[in-house]
Amino acid sequence: MRGAMKNVIIGTVVLLVVLIVGIIVAAIFGVLLDVLYIFLMLLAALMVAATFLLVYWVIMLIRTITTVREEVTPLLASVQETADIFKDTAKTAGHAVSNVNVVSQLASEFALGPGVRAVAALVTVQQIARVLFGKGHVASRYEERRRQQMEAGAGGQ
Repeated sequence: MRGAMKNVIIGTVVLLVVLIVGIIVAAIFGVLLDVLYIFLMLLAALMVAATFLLVYWVIMLIRTITTVREEVTPLLASVQETADIFKDTAKTAGHAVSNVNVVSQLASEFALGPGVRAVAALVTVQQIARVLFGKGHVASRYEERRRQQMEAGAGGQ
């Protein structure tokens, strides 16, 4: 890019030098008016060429924009379809989690709950039987607490 810019600058400087020298030579020989007409015709031809090039570039730009628009439309449709699939997947996963939650609650209510209650009832009956027949923990706990109180009272005196 720098090399191209350098060539453009050199070409412009050379062209300006040739123009200035040409105008000075035309003034010396008295044909300045003829040179002016020639330059005006060349500039008019360059302006017409530049106008045609600008029209061509605008047409190419419109074609490029049309092509990009035609390519983007299916891409956007594909992105929308992918987003819809993602939403459906998220909904399905949410329903699956909800179903697992319901199944686990049912399992705990109907399978684990009665078993836990039955074991608790058995342990309770066992404790009551030990208390009634004198081999329970209640008597030993009472005796242990009483012994601790006695030791605490005796240690304080």
